[in-house]
Amino acid sequence: MRTSLNFLSTLFIFFLFTNIATATVFTSVKNGELHDPDVWDVGGGMIPGEMDDVVIKHELDLNLNSKVTLKSLSISNADNEYSGFDIYGTDTLVVLTDVLVTAFNYNKQVYLRTGQQATVIFEGNCQFLRVAENTSDRYFNFSLEDESKTFIKGDFRFDYLGAGAGENNREINLNQNSLLDVAGTTTFINSGGEDFNLVMYYKAQAFFRDSVMLILNGTGREAAITLHDSTSLHILSSVSLFNSSTASNDFTKLRVRESAGSLYIQDNVYMESYGAKVKLEAEGSGGDITVGGDIVMEASAQDEASINIIEGGEVYLGGDIIRQSDFGKLTMEHDGVLIFNGSTPQTIPEGKLPNSGTDSLFFKNVRLENTAPEAFVLLEDLIVKDVLVLTNNNLKTDSTAMVILEDGATISGSSDAYIEGPIKVMGATGGNSLTLPVGTNSAYAPITLSAISDPSSEVTVEYLSEPPPFGVETFENSLNSVSGDGHWIVEKNANTGDLNITLTWEDSNESGITEVNDMAVAGWDGTEWRDFGQQSAGIVGAGGFVESSLSEPPPFGVETFALASTSSFNSLPVELKKFKATPRSGSIDLEWQTESEVNVSHFLVEHSIDGRNYETIEYVKSEGGIATPAQYAINNVSAFFGWNYYRLRMVDQDGSYEYSSIEAVKLEENTSIIVYPNPVKDVLYIQDTESFEEEVRVEIFDRNSSKLFENIIYLNNGPVQLAIEDIQSLPSGYYIVKITGKSGCQFVNFVKAE
Repeated sequence: MRTSLNFLSTLFIFFLFTNIATATVFTSVKNGELHDPDVWDVGGGMIPGEMDDVVIKHELDLNLNSKVTLKSLSISNADNEYSGFDIYGTDTLVVLTDVLVTAFNYNKQVYLRTGQQATVIFEGNCQFLRVAENTSDRYFNFSLEDESKTFIKGDFRFDYLGAGAGENNREINLNQNSLLDVAGTTTFINSGGEDFNLVMYYKAQAFFRDSVMLILNGTGREAAITLHDSTSLHILSSVSLFNSSTASNDFTKLRVRESAGSLYIQDNVYMESYGAKVKLEAEGSGGDITVGGDIVMEASAQDEASINIIEGGEVYLGGDIIRQSDFGKLTMEHDGVLIFNGSTPQTIPEGKLPNSGTDSLFFKNVRLENTAPEAFVLLEDLIVKDVLVLTNNNLKTDSTAMVILEDGATISGSSDAYIEGPIKVMGATGGNSLTLPVGTNSAYAPITLSAISDPSSEVTVEYLSEPPPFGVETFENSLNSVSGDGHWIVEKNANTGDLNITLTWEDSNESGITEVNDMAVAGWDGTEWRDFGQQSAGIVGAGGFVESSLSEPPPFGVETFALASTSSFNSLPVELKKFKATPRSGSIDLEWQTESEVNVSHFLVEHSIDGRNYETIEYVKSEGGIATPAQYAINNVSAFFGWNYYRLRMVDQDGSYEYSSIEAVKLEENTSIIVYPNPVKDVLYIQDTESFEEEVRVEIFDRNSSKLFENIIYLNNGPVQLAIEDIQSLPSGYYIVKITGKSGCQFVNFVKAE
């Protein structure tokens, strides 16, 4: 047996040294085909194989009708010859180590092209290098066409030292359903001469799975990545755009152009300029950019760093816009839209910073789709030139930082997304009435102003959920009662003419409204509540509205308005004074205080983990029959880890009730659930790494918060895969997974690849 083993060992060593001994460097001597022995400087009819280094100094083709493997690949015009490698066919080329494509200072083109469904795999790094500035008009490029695929397992680098003005070509060209996938870092540098461009056309795709740097320096004129024609680029890390060119009008650009190009950036975008221009640009209908993190701008002067959203382009931002200096601007034109759609709190920044010159964040058409429990916060006035759409979250304002709608601008919202604080309307409303979606953190109470015609008009509106603080109240004879559920403050300047106002309520039962025909608009004139009548009123869903009478528009010396009733049939409610939720180890304390409880029967404490669906967790009997404040406290020991939402249902003796404000509080707990892979193509796995969860609900939402999938899975037996057809049925793009278990809710983002 030992003799046999020694023989096998000797045989293995013999084959090993034989293979090493036959490893060869193949260098081309003329144009031709890779498998033609006459192309190479190696005699004996040999062609390169997987142990061989290949040096291409001419123009060669490779028809992939079977798999080909090479050790390394080098392409250059070092012999002052046209040099390039055309790869096509339906099989695969594998290069086991690095690929180097070099352009020397000769008037000869250098290229690497793939096409006709060929698959190319570079196991190492891939570098394109122009070793000296080339003033010729011959191109130096990397092209993927005709559904071909190239996978670079290492780093990808393109060092471009420019070319003459006649070159007029794209240095990297992705076309016709081709795919480029880079696992390592990607770096594109232009440091002299003319333009560097990576351009994508006709449904081409690219995945850069690590960080990307686009750099312009020296005397380079432009460094740009541009998407056209339903193409998509996924960058699963951060992007850095850097420009230190010596000419102030030179550009570093990352842009999406017309016809539904789509750029997804998972983390931050860093825009750095030192004397020249840096741009992030979405241009054209259907051209959109998604940034999961922040957009960080650092510039040394005005007009150097800019975000452009124009011609119907869209930018989805999951983080914030951050300026490291006074400079950096946002331009929005021709129906361009900026969408804040993060899942953690976002801040809308100052529009103009000190010493910023012409630089400003020019908000024109904005949508707010943030899914975090907290409201948006403004740092200064948000001036809207066109449209502000609130979709998924509230926007918190105050007297120093409010939303200002300029002449003709509009706003829309809903009970899920509205303004908490004041909002100002400046100028005319285009002959149309204007509904302002205002409320507090606990109540949605939109108000509608009739059409404003004067361009110098100014009207400021705010809703407050507590009763007006007027002390002893008196009523005009026609009024029976005024709601203590909340009130609107409306201020106008002297140029604003007479306005009718329409007040609303969300829930007729909560608001104590049973006879809508008896409702009226009331205004406080400093002495008593005045009746401004009812032009129209109605029920809408569970709530309703009442419009002031056209014959008696409020004079707006009166600034406080409330719902009122001309009869005793509407039992308008009195507001709760205090309701508070406080987390502690493993549980949540709840306490509340009432002003009086003459007619109160009991309180129902309601709990939710999603802010929408509530269940009763506690019954608390009212102290009852007292006209002084009363205090209550309970402890919820069954709270979920993560966000918890609480509200009180205050039930009267007659069975009518009203709700308190909603208190949101987070109970912290480290989660052990992971979701992988990301991006996903066929199968999405969900795993509990610490065996803490057993049963969880899995929900998948698209970028518009539409639910696409829901199922219950069990994690106690290891990783669980979602059914293949469930994932494959989703189109490629960005999605959100919501996982709900006994530890609370967890949100995870993932990208579906084609």
